[in-house]
Amino acid sequence: MKKMTRLTLFRQSAVAMLLAVVAIAANAATIETDNGSRLVGVINKIHDGVVYLKPDFSDEIKVPLSRIVSMESDEPISLRSESGEVQTGTLRSPQAGAVTVTAPTGSLNAPISNVASAWQPGARDPIVVAEQAAIQSEIRRWKYQAGADLSGRSGNSDSFSTALHFRATLVGPIDRLEFYGSYNYTDTNGVRSADEVKAGTRFTSFFSDKMGWFIRSEMERDTFEGIDFRSTSAGGLSYRFIRQPRMEVEGSAGLSYRYESYMVGGSEKFPGLDFGVRFVWQFAEWGRWTTLASFVPSIDNFNDFLLEQDSGLDIPLGRSDFWTLRAGLNHKYNNRPDAGRRSLDTLYYLRLILNWN
Repeated sequence: MKKMTRLTLFRQSAVAMLLAVVAIAANAATIETDNGSRLVGVINKIHDGVVYLKPDFSDEIKVPLSRIVSMESDEPISLRSESGEVQTGTLRSPQAGAVTVTAPTGSLNAPISNVASAWQPGARDPIVVAEQAAIQSEIRRWKYQAGADLSGRSGNSDSFSTALHFRATLVGPIDRLEFYGSYNYTDTNGVRSADEVKAGTRFTSFFSDKMGWFIRSEMERDTFEGIDFRSTSAGGLSYRFIRQPRMEVEGSAGLSYRYESYMVGGSEKFPGLDFGVRFVWQFAEWGRWTTLASFVPSIDNFNDFLLEQDSGLDIPLGRSDFWTLRAGLNHKYNNRPDAGRRSLDTLYYLRLILNWN
């Protein structure tokens, strides 16, 4: 009796498995290729000349539509022909290289090579999805960034340092408009060692995949360096060395005009050149490296130049980059500083940054 019970359970399990396999087979689509192979699974979609087939026991595979000679499915599927006709129903191949979609309201006959797209009922036409994604990519979007560095010390020496930064960027498929500003102040034992306000804008537009042009303008006041007002305007050509989803390398070269007025009186004008580098590398999901550098020499005296470089590692604080922490290094080099001033200023910083759209 015990053996009969085990045998009965085994038979019931086998029958259930057989019924499950039959049910899966009945719901699956069958695709035959030009080399005689038969593939069984669910057709998730057809788009851009590729059939996305999900077999029962493996990951989704891609089959070129040009290699398929027949397709059949008892489960309804929506299909669009190259002429724009759409029909939802079961698939049959009445002959090699052709497909028919049959529904109670009618049928659609087309060569397999003329199938534009297909999708599961309840899903969306892949062509429509791709078109809407293309439209979204053409829309310019604002991106905003605000950051703050704060530090202080008391005891043997008293110091306070603050730095505020803001950047707004309007990004499009072929151009980029940037507005930025910053304020830096440091006081050590009552003696000011940094006091700088800076604001600027830059517009870059590309007339080909690699080549483009730029204009920029920047204003600055630095009481510690004795600069009452400094303005720099520049324009020229931009070139994309690398443009990938995770890495961008962009360079620029042009002409510049720099004007400086001093707190002790007097002013100077510096027609010059303008060189710049922009490097962004998303080397991991948790880290992005950014370097911005500019070199502005005077035409009259090439040894009279300003050099600035800012590099930082951005680490998201959480699963998104809404809050990030930047560890950075900033160099400013003035080859002809005022009397009593050093040529090089170096800043090491930790910056808390808020990003939003």
